[in-house]
Amino acid sequence: MFLVFAPVARAGCELTSTPVIGSAPLAVTFTATCESALYTWDFGDGRQDTGRTVTHVFPAGYWHPTLTSDGGTETAPPVTSISLALTGPPNARYAQRVTLRATVTPRLPVTLNGRRFVAGKLSVRVLGAAPRIARAGNVSATIRIRVTPKLVVKLAGSPVVGGKLRVIATLHPAVAGTVIAPRSIDTSVPRLARVDVRTRPTSGWAMVHLTVTARIVSPTLRYGDRGASVRELERQLARQHYAIRRDGWFGSEDLEAVYAFQKVHDLARTGVVGAALWRRILTSGTPAARYPGDHIEIDKTRQVLFVVRGGKVVLVVATSTGATGNTPLGLWHVYRKVNGFDWVLYYPSYFLRGFAVHGYPDVPPYPASHGCARIPMWIATTVYSMIPDGSTIYVYA
Repeated sequence: MFLVFAPVARAGCELTSTPVIGSAPLAVTFTATCESALYTWDFGDGRQDTGRTVTHVFPAGYWHPTLTSDGGTETAPPVTSISLALTGPPNARYAQRVTLRATVTPRLPVTLNGRRFVAGKLSVRVLGAAPRIARAGNVSATIRIRVTPKLVVKLAGSPVVGGKLRVIATLHPAVAGTVIAPRSIDTSVPRLARVDVRTRPTSGWAMVHLTVTARIVSPTLRYGDRGASVRELERQLARQHYAIRRDGWFGSEDLEAVYAFQKVHDLARTGVVGAALWRRILTSGTPAARYPGDHIEIDKTRQVLFVVRGGKVVLVVATSTGATGNTPLGLWHVYRKVNGFDWVLYYPSYFLRGFAVHGYPDVPPYPASHGCARIPMWIATTVYSMIPDGSTIYVYA
């Protein structure tokens, strides 16, 4: 007769715990609900403890604690103790793209505003000063980046003695702070004015400071003058496509350009730039062509020559046509060109019999030629290159 002993069913031991997911180091309290002579806890991280209720502080990681009691070995709820660190540059420019880095233990997905870090990195564009918050599980990490906004400063008006010159400062984005700047610049004397513009930043934004300069130019210029005021005059005339050399000396080239401007605007042909002419120059644009397409226009009344491309004037040159008014009106075409001197005509482009556009040493601000369209010697080769064979030339009064 054989005796068979049936295994004795052991009653399990139920376990309770405080939250087992959180930021490392994570303190968790475990409690056994069963009766036992001994309670031995193994926390899975190399540490043990005894007692019906125990509290253990878990380092970062994913742990599997167990309890051994009279009822056997039970598995406690797994513990996820999360260490999350977020790093990035302390400073950035507005709209700059920067890289944020996240370090997490144990290995969990990390997100920032719904975007997931890949290999611990995430590229973001800095468009605001709000803190960046990364999340892994129920743990978050925050980084603050000090953002430098974009400050744009422009000057509008007339940089001439007695003129009005305003300071226009714009901050991008506007929420980054308050702009502190003068509204206008003192133009009472010729000088190099320096204007300081700065911001009073709002929280999270950096202060920005810019210094801009404005050269307040002398209101009266004439042949022989030199310096910054002449350079400003040359810059303004060049902006409107008048033929000019930008060398800071009011020489014959500047004089002819001033004559051309005065002719275009039906002003007295003095060659002197006073306060009234300064204001006119600073508020004027490139003169308009009369005809569309690519061609040359010679205005006998105003004594100017226009090089026109696509219906737009690209060069304005002082000219002197026939003293007797004999420069022929009409539409003509260039039929012959001479590379150099042809008798006393320098780089001529002939458009009718002996009539040509050519360089000549003397180009007064009134009709003085034998019938050709004289232009200054220094610009003659440039104009010559812009008038190929067959070019259309309009001569009108």
